[in-house]
Amino acid sequence: MAVDLRGLVGHGFWVPADQTVGEVFETFSAHDFDFFGVRDGDAVLGICSKRDVGMLLGSKYGFSLFAPKPIRKHLLPQATCVTLGTPIHEVFAVVFAREEDRFYDDVVLLGREKEFLGLIFTQTLVKLQNRFHLESIRLLERQAQEISLKNEQIEEDLRMSRELQQALLPVSYPKFAPRRPAQADMLRFHHDYRPLGLVGGDFFHVEKVSETAAGVFIADVMGHGARSAIVTAMLRAMLEEFAEGEFNDPAGLLGHINRKLTRILQQAGNGALYATALYVLVDAESLAVRHASAGHPAPIHVRGRLGYAEALKHPNPGTVLGVFEGAEFFNHETAYEPGDAIITFTDGITEVEDASGLEFGLARVCAAISAAIGRPTPEIFQALTRQALDFAGSGGFADDVCLVGIDLA
Repeated sequence: MAVDLRGLVGHGFWVPADQTVGEVFETFSAHDFDFFGVRDGDAVLGICSKRDVGMLLGSKYGFSLFAPKPIRKHLLPQATCVTLGTPIHEVFAVVFAREEDRFYDDVVLLGREKEFLGLIFTQTLVKLQNRFHLESIRLLERQAQEISLKNEQIEEDLRMSRELQQALLPVSYPKFAPRRPAQADMLRFHHDYRPLGLVGGDFFHVEKVSETAAGVFIADVMGHGARSAIVTAMLRAMLEEFAEGEFNDPAGLLGHINRKLTRILQQAGNGALYATALYVLVDAESLAVRHASAGHPAPIHVRGRLGYAEALKHPNPGTVLGVFEGAEFFNHETAYEPGDAIITFTDGITEVEDASGLEFGLARVCAAISAAIGRPTPEIFQALTRQALDFAGSGGFADDVCLVGIDLA
């Protein structure tokens, strides 16, 4: 498929090669970007990183040592450059072959005369590749559905797969005894799961960690259909292997799952499958929320008393499961109060598009939830999905959708 790379450019900001490190840091502070292009006249030298510049200046004597230095001396090594007109599959091959520590660096787009056209966010390329995968899977599934009309055995197998997948989802939630008889359960759970086809690639699990704490694991396997459903079954089996204490460490849990899943997928020779995941640990006694992410959308903190919802952004969102065996994951903790809720979801809700290709997005998700605060969580789910479908102007979602809510009574 032909893709105009100029349409993928995230921004076109650049700094002169002789600008000082201190001046570049001030420029970074004025923009919400992680990388800038670096030019010497018309020549493109590479890119510089907000994080690396900040580390230089933040070290002992860093400001006095490095602030006056030109940024040309502190470029990122081996910046990834692609030229306008390069086939998109070649761009994918170059970008996704990079080492893990530089995997999310922005990509420099050059014109045919090697002029600087801007920077492409790696996450944009990941989403584009996933879209191509989804289109291929949809085509295969349409073909399979046409065949299944003539093949009763295939249809029976798909029905059985759906039944097995539904059996993996919780049919009831753990109870958390109140401190006083008049109180309701300290933690309450709700979900809304809408697979696109007979079987889906979304999955969630609720674990009772202690008498006051619960863990919610939610995952989104790339694509949907039978292949994705197989991976969700594998994730469910892996969760069953954990000892009770291991559910207290979200980052450790994701790391363990990632190592096992990566080995299995590599042994199967299937490098096209991966999953995003999020594990949220909620403690009703300490009023703490701890979560770790593997490239998954941030959970939403519904602040009942204050009347608004916001995403719990993670400074280290982690990479997807099943690609890098040695990937690291990190915990992030925040506080919440009675009357609040945590809502986790898969990107089938945020990536709904209108007729022009504009995505519903995280900001609209938060706005829809904020407008419905005060209503029961199942009704908030209904309002959110209705607004997303109204935005798209369609009667159904184009991907699996899964919403899981945790109320603190």
